[in-house]
Amino acid sequence: MKLTKILGICVTSLFLMTSCDLDEEVYAFSSNDKLVAAGKYEELVAGAYNTLHFPFEWGNYHNIVNFDTDYQSGPTWAFGSIGAGNFYDEGSNNNFYKYYSQTIHRANYHYSLVGKMTSVPDKTRKNAMGELRFLKAWAQFNLVQFYGPIPLYKISISEGNAIELPRSSVKEVYEHIIETLLEAEQLLMPRTDSEYKQGHVCRGTAKALLAKVYATIASASMKSGQITVKGGPGKKTNPDGTTSRLMPVPITHQKNLVAGYEDFDSQEYYRLAKEKAGEVIAEKEFSLAPNQETLWSAGYKNGPEFQFCLQTVSSDGTLFYNYVTSDYLGYPKPENNGEWSSGYYIQRDHWLQLFDDWNDERITWGVMHRIPTTYNKQTGKMTYQFYPERDSVYVRKGEKGYDPSDVVANSAVTYGSKLLKFAAITTPLDGTRSDWNWPYMRYPETLLIYAEADNELNGPTADAFEKIGWLNARNNSTTASARNAKVPFTKESFRSYILEERSKEFAAEGIRRFDLLRWGIYLQVMNAIGVTDENDVIKRREEKHLLLPLPLDVVNTNPYIDRNNPGW
Repeated sequence: MKLTKILGICVTSLFLMTSCDLDEEVYAFSSNDKLVAAGKYEELVAGAYNTLHFPFEWGNYHNIVNFDTDYQSGPTWAFGSIGAGNFYDEGSNNNFYKYYSQTIHRANYHYSLVGKMTSVPDKTRKNAMGELRFLKAWAQFNLVQFYGPIPLYKISISEGNAIELPRSSVKEVYEHIIETLLEAEQLLMPRTDSEYKQGHVCRGTAKALLAKVYATIASASMKSGQITVKGGPGKKTNPDGTTSRLMPVPITHQKNLVAGYEDFDSQEYYRLAKEKAGEVIAEKEFSLAPNQETLWSAGYKNGPEFQFCLQTVSSDGTLFYNYVTSDYLGYPKPENNGEWSSGYYIQRDHWLQLFDDWNDERITWGVMHRIPTTYNKQTGKMTYQFYPERDSVYVRKGEKGYDPSDVVANSAVTYGSKLLKFAAITTPLDGTRSDWNWPYMRYPETLLIYAEADNELNGPTADAFEKIGWLNARNNSTTASARNAKVPFTKESFRSYILEERSKEFAAEGIRRFDLLRWGIYLQVMNAIGVTDENDVIKRREEKHLLLPLPLDVVNTNPYIDRNNPGW
């Protein structure tokens, strides 16, 4: 049975929330012994996956992972306190910590229950246990990156773990994450197995996450190095009081050793990252979609490029659908004759200007270039705004879908990239909840991790160019090898190129903030923008922003935690 169907069944049978983060109860009507005896492993696995939906119900998840980055913007009112860097006692931050804590505790407890099931075939039982191990590691990986040291729950409370624990060091948490993922990859079946169920994680997913964990440790523990990021101020004030937009400029930053990662060997973890990413590539459980339009089509959901996604499901409630499409792309309002509404969260113009290849599908197909903004009832005509401004040459000629009457986009909602990846839904594009599957992990990241690790170990190589070349070809962009032939890469310039490719490929997918943090350049990149960006969204950050604050109830109720993260 597909995971989406199981989740639908679980709506009425699973406790969605309890008063405590450490919710280990599963059914309101059945004892745990009966669950084990009945072999209800599917419901137990779905109960752990279910926690991933909690932060999407009202938009908490994307606020945390996307708003606090250099390349995202929009109206100041839409970005609120999170966009301005005010995380303290903020609902989205509190829920991010709370819900991933619930994922950990459900995964631990349900793992112990599934392990007792003697009526379930061994292969099936092990795979279910592997999924639960993966979910636990995924949740801990997210928490340790954003909050630093965290209480480390290795087993469930029902198995004897204390309810409250002191914070374990970053190193201890990562050691357990790695141990957990190594177990998961042994338990999980490959995606190519005849019994694999679409929408679930597989062996390759665990390996891909392990490669990402290794690369995160390796980059964060690198003691020094240079990375060039295109950025800087987005606008300037002219002598006459008017403002002008500014193009991004290359700025070379000195990376910092990330606190908590001092005892790791960067080169060794890059060796492990390359090895594990290489396994994923060689085993061919995943493959790239042929082009951007196919990748982000509703019919490609859970296709072989997607390693791990949120699974939306049709239901009458609010839990299993989300507002992501409405928030990031927007929709035409029939009552206003198709005028575009919402879509408040956009990629800044600096992001689009990263693309020196104008034929790259991530901006030709992937960006909404023509937005219906004002309908004239008297003439019956719609005025369209176009983006980017550099396309004015096509507008004048009426080429590439433009009309000479189009006007350049001029607002915080329209002058930037609305990404068509958010149209990958089967539900109506009407501003209500939709079935957009958030892509936590995609195969291109494995290719880029392989190239990153290879570069840090050996400098730029043909092997790394080849792996990135597959992604370049899919996106119809200039290949890494062609760029190298024109201007040979150094280790530093190839490092910067890979980081830039990640920002292009995974725009608004919740990866950019993690990248800036793990490379130790978060403060440098954010503060290079200035106090605010071109839309007056505050981008200035301080040392305290390197870690998010723990929720107040965690600090106030856990006797082992007597203070919050530094600065909070």
